[in-house]
Amino acid sequence: MVDLPYRAGVAPQQAAAFQDRPETAHLLAQALECGDAAVLMARPAERTGVVSGLGGVGKTQVAPDYAERVWAAGGVELWVWVTAASREAVVSSYARLAADLTGVEDPDPEHGAQRLLEWLATTAARWLIVLDDVQNPADLRMLWPPATASGRVVVTTRRRDAALRGRGRHLVEVDVFTPSEAEPYLRAVLADQPHLAAGGAELAVELRYLPLALAQAGACMLDRDLSCTDYRTRWTDRQRSLASLLPESDGLPDEHRATVATTWSLR
Repeated sequence: MVDLPYRAGVAPQQAAAFQDRPETAHLLAQALECGDAAVLMARPAERTGVVSGLGGVGKTQVAPDYAERVWAAGGVELWVWVTAASREAVVSSYARLAADLTGVEDPDPEHGAQRLLEWLATTAARWLIVLDDVQNPADLRMLWPPATASGRVVVTTRRRDAALRGRGRHLVEVDVFTPSEAEPYLRAVLADQPHLAAGGAELAVELRYLPLALAQAGACMLDRDLSCTDYRTRWTDRQRSLASLLPESDGLPDEHRATVATTWSLR
């Protein structure tokens, strides 16, 4: 049986040239401090936050940044990261954690998962659970961590189902970078070759401030010694070429797919 403080699970590494998102971070912290669960969507929850958003806006960077800050400040004694892409993944992670905390390994993972939820509901220890990349809200049926004064829950997802908007869950929408975030991000990415940052503001506009597209562009510019202006010229030319190959815009899953497709094609 482990002693507290204790960390379980592995969060994604912080992206190179991580750009702080103060407004989003504030909304997330505010939701959790109010006792709501936070659901991070492509825009804020008992202390459970759900983070939702389009692919590439940085939900899974916002969540670990918050979690690491809370841990470093001594705000929680139990820190848990769960990759929640399937119900089986959540159940197995819960069951392992229940065994760690109680010293009792249940042969049935579902029973182990329920034992964890009971432990969380009754402990006085301060805890934080991040459920990352929820693909189907139904996977969390009977698996939502309990609402307690000592617990905090953050969920990241691309979904917007009504099931995520239950009582005590606050949606935190994660948007693309703002202009004041995008240009400093590019300067940080290109810090070793600052002359390449010329034209960064214009490139950020062209890439619609999408963090994933800007990260791809930054890597390409460093690899090929291209300035933001040079990259923007190539990107615009390539986008025109790809336009004839992509489906009509109303057939795309979201407004950023063409942007990402173009940046990938330039790698």
